Amino acid sequence: MLAVILLATFLFAALIGKLIYIEVVSSSDLQARALSQWMRDIPLQGERGEIFDVNGVLLAGSETVYTIYARPTSVADKQATASILASVLGLDREETYKKLQSKISEITIAKKVTKEKMLELYQSDISGIYYSQTISRVYPYGDFMTQIIGFTNLDAVGQTGVEAYYNQYLAGKNGYLLTETDLIGREIDTGLTRYIAGTKGANAYLTLDYYIQSFAEKAVDEAMLKHGAKSASCIVMDVTTGAICAMAQAPSFDLNNVPRDNVAELFGNSKSTIVSNVLEPGSTFKIITAAAGLEAGVIDVHTRTYCPGYRIVDGQKIKCWKTKGHGSQSFYEGVQNSCNALFMDTALKLGATRFYDFIEKLGMTQETGIDIMGEAKGLTIPLADVKNVDIARIGFGQAIAVTPIELLRASAAIINGGNLVTPYVLDRIEDAQGNILYKTVPVVKNGVIREATSALMRDVLESVVLYGSGRNAQVAGYRIGGKTGTAQKYVNGVIARGKYTSTFIGFTPADNPQYIALMVVDEPQGAYYGSIVAAPYIGEIFKGIFSYKNIAPTVSVTPKEEFVMPNLIGMSPEDAEATLSKLKMFLEIAGEEGVVQSQMPAAGTYVTADTVALIDVW
Repeated sequence: MLAVILLATFLFAALIGKLIYIEVVSSSDLQARALSQWMRDIPLQGERGEIFDVNGVLLAGSETVYTIYARPTSVADKQATASILASVLGLDREETYKKLQSKISEITIAKKVTKEKMLELYQSDISGIYYSQTISRVYPYGDFMTQIIGFTNLDAVGQTGVEAYYNQYLAGKNGYLLTETDLIGREIDTGLTRYIAGTKGANAYLTLDYYIQSFAEKAVDEAMLKHGAKSASCIVMDVTTGAICAMAQAPSFDLNNVPRDNVAELFGNSKSTIVSNVLEPGSTFKIITAAAGLEAGVIDVHTRTYCPGYRIVDGQKIKCWKTKGHGSQSFYEGVQNSCNALFMDTALKLGATRFYDFIEKLGMTQETGIDIMGEAKGLTIPLADVKNVDIARIGFGQAIAVTPIELLRASAAIINGGNLVTPYVLDRIEDAQGNILYKTVPVVKNGVIREATSALMRDVLESVVLYGSGRNAQVAGYRIGGKTGTAQKYVNGVIARGKYTSTFIGFTPADNPQYIALMVVDEPQGAYYGSIVAAPYIGEIFKGIFSYKNIAPTVSVTPKEEFVMPNLIGMSPEDAEATLSKLKMFLEIAGEEGVVQSQMPAAGTYVTADTVALIDVW
């Protein structure tokens, strides 16, 4: 009897424990499972947050569309229903009828249906048809900031750009429409319908400015068209904070018509080459070399260089871009002329360790931390393997590869007083009520170079625009500094004949910089020097900014005397240079031996002394 009583007590206690577990511990889970068995849920996609520029201009919004479902077991008259669906939605009647005959419990009839079409179907009172609210992304300006804004998939989840990087904030929380159904999923006439509202995502405000972006977009489009380039890209940044004001790229695509069926075009044009591609910077890297030499004290403003057109390093002859040589020149003249010999000498005086330390100090061997997906980082020869001949080439921008954003960031530090900024595109995130959920605080590393070095670099780079290869970036009445760049491209480790990357870095005002910009033109046809292909567009962008921001001129403007461009065809390069030198024009020479075969500007056209001329010699 004792054993029976103990067993009964144990079983009774176990039963009580199980009931407590079911009623208390597992109640929520069991209720949810029961609800899923007798309730049919239709998702109501939460509205995605909007994206605005720094001024509040809408760049990405949303519209409500509907997905039409059918539950074949609930469709009373499949023939009539198929006819109505086909008529309202523009579908094939027979295909629609086949879907309604399906044994599947629920089947999609159409997606992205407008509210008007949905209401038309709803008012037709056909049975077995249900409506799911979804969100379709809308980009008011289409092919504008494509790589920065990015796009979403069909479920409104960010795939690229800001849409992906800040998806956790932008994404809305889904709601549901719950309907009571019978065992096989048919809606119960007397059943209840419950509506659970979704929540809208937060809004993103970017640092990008619609108007400055429009100047950059125009520049890359014109560069593509005028020079037949493979691609073109441009970025404008606040020198002191790292806030990105504009970032444009061509070719591109309309965000309202993403080429999902063309994988090559989609992946080729959806990433930002400014951030994800590396390139040999060419002569724009001379900004880094000059600053390193001045900072280390291996060169100064009194340094003179003799350029015979080459240097021999480790038994290898490395040519200056001007193979006839620049002769004897001061430091300022060497930078204005973009003389390779000056920068080879500077790099070799620095030595590998000091040069590499300076490059690393400017963040050119690591990611910048910009809030855009897919950022790459620069490539350098390992310090243990680098030779003097490599150091000499790095000095003028060869044998090293960097991303454009790394190059821009390092250049900004050199001219802003020595402060290394972290670039960023997001200003803040706000919820639907205007409460700030997240605010970007500029990250600045101070003192990477001395202010004295920075001030001298600002002055010498302004002289490049006033008197050297950067003249085409001038804007009358304003102080602009900068540096041109032209780099040969490599294919499978070999220099690709006729393929170049043309670049220009510019900043303004030259004495107290606020904006810095970089233009990259990939594989221009015909003229390929950065002074001709890239510099003019930075000048045009700055001109647009001056007008837009109502920035008054700071330099008195004197009328420039025009004169007729002389005919240089048939001259030797030396004679052509002597002729243009008298007119105070800057000359770029393509080719080494022979006589002038073509020239730009053409003979007989009106030019000024600020014009950069180009001759082809063979």
